Amino acid sequence: MAGQGCSRLGRDRRSTKGKRAASRRVGIPAAGRPGIRLERAHRRSLSETVLEQFLAQLRNGSIRPGDRLPGEHELMHMLGVGRSSVREALRGLITLGLVETRPGRRAVIVARSPNPLTHLGSGADVADALQKWAVLDLLEVRESLEGQAAALAAERATPLDLVTIERHGLEIERRVDAGLTYFRENTALHTAIARASHNTILAESVQQLVSQVRVYRERLMQEIRGMPAGDVDEHRAVLEAIRARDPEQARAAMVAHIRRFAELVRTFDQQPRRSRRRRAARPERRD
Repeated sequence: MAGQGCSRLGRDRRSTKGKRAASRRVGIPAAGRPGIRLERAHRRSLSETVLEQFLAQLRNGSIRPGDRLPGEHELMHMLGVGRSSVREALRGLITLGLVETRPGRRAVIVARSPNPLTHLGSGADVADALQKWAVLDLLEVRESLEGQAAALAAERATPLDLVTIERHGLEIERRVDAGLTYFRENTALHTAIARASHNTILAESVQQLVSQVRVYRERLMQEIRGMPAGDVDEHRAVLEAIRARDPEQARAAMVAHIRRFAELVRTFDQQPRRSRRRRAARPERRD
């Protein structure tokens, strides 16, 4: 009996110690001491969830102008997310004029008048708006760079380049037919076209830019009927122009492809979320 009691007491102590450690990890303040309260992010867009929590803390006064946010690594630990999600959420706060950062110092909450949050809805709405503005700005840059890359590819692509581009295009078609997401394959296709320009700086720039829109693009692919099929048709048009050694047609086809995506981004949030889901095709599966 005594042995059992000691064993039970040891378990209770370990359990209590574990709970205290967990409390520290998620940012629960010590008794009698105010502090920032953050919860672990749940799957949606992690950066949206993180940004929404920050905005909620600002609205209810838990964090105020002059307060310093925890460091990047501490935020990653508190929220259970990666560095990219924390940085994207902080960029959103900086864009809204709510946070300032300086080299070697933690981010500081700053006062702005009028409050930029007064005319906005929920944290999710703010996250959507920030992401939408960023994607549209990025697509304007991609239109110029990738249009030029496609034109140069029509002039310079080797037979191996053409085979590589076609292979990525066929893989996208296979995944679309199977109802799978295809962001990685889409990035590979656009990068292969840029590499066929045989301009190293252009290829590296396109690869970096294409990889920045994953969250938004996958969301649109899942919720907008016809987007995947449209991508397939437009990719074919670009490849045919490159294969035909027609630089201007290749440029026009690539620009049209990127502009259609930009238009989908612009109009996506004009429909209520529920009606979008009712009209959407079945959600695409991830393998």
